[in-house]
Amino acid sequence: MDLLIRTSAVLVILFGGPALALWARARWRRPAAWLGVGALTFTGAQALRWPLLAGLTVLFQRGWLPPPSDPLLLNLAVLSVSAGLFEETARWLGMRWAHRRQMRVGESLEDTDILVLGLAHGGTEAFWLGLLGWIQLIVMRLMQEGVLPIPSGAEDTVTTYWATPAWIPWVGVLERGMAIIIHIGLAFLIARGVRRRQPAWWCAAVLLHALVNGTAGYVMARWGMWGAEGVVTLSALASGLMILRARHFFSGTPSPVR
Repeated sequence: MDLLIRTSAVLVILFGGPALALWARARWRRPAAWLGVGALTFTGAQALRWPLLAGLTVLFQRGWLPPPSDPLLLNLAVLSVSAGLFEETARWLGMRWAHRRQMRVGESLEDTDILVLGLAHGGTEAFWLGLLGWIQLIVMRLMQEGVLPIPSGAEDTVTTYWATPAWIPWVGVLERGMAIIIHIGLAFLIARGVRRRQPAWWCAAVLLHALVNGTAGYVMARWGMWGAEGVVTLSALASGLMILRARHFFSGTPSPVR
């Protein structure tokens, strides 16, 4: 039963986000290209971001950069700001392309387009995290059964993994759902900036993305998982309200992008 509960949670994270994006695209009959745009904006952003983070790690390890006085704050700052900068820049470029595509056929981005694009971006993030979780589950199970040898020094890691209550991964399912809502809210900010040709909305999206990630990470480090989940929940609620207020903006006259 323990393995079944863990497996089901990982599978929901792995396939739930993409399934929501596919459902929304079919429900509102939006272009299939939006699924690719959303997937590419997240995946492309991470493909550029992680080599940069790996390079910074090497520079600190080799002493080419001075050691920080507070490693936690530096790590959170770098991870959060880079996530906001890379993802929202990619989202801006993807949204700009999508808006130009609609303008060529005499249409503009509607609220349902933004919802699908946001779901595709957030669903892709959930997919990759779910895939990593699935690989981890398989490896941990094989180590537990003795099929794979446990690397030296990793014994405590394996023990801790299986000692964690089986329902904990379902907290991750809820977190992914709230993260997707946040991504949709950020998608509306970016779309508004693209439509008005105002990069200030991109700046707002970058800062909000970094703020949510950084605050959740800091609270997680200081007060644990439930504090961090509280931050994500409040952020998702605020994003939901922002989505409700923003949807009416996209029912007006199309505004061309030059």
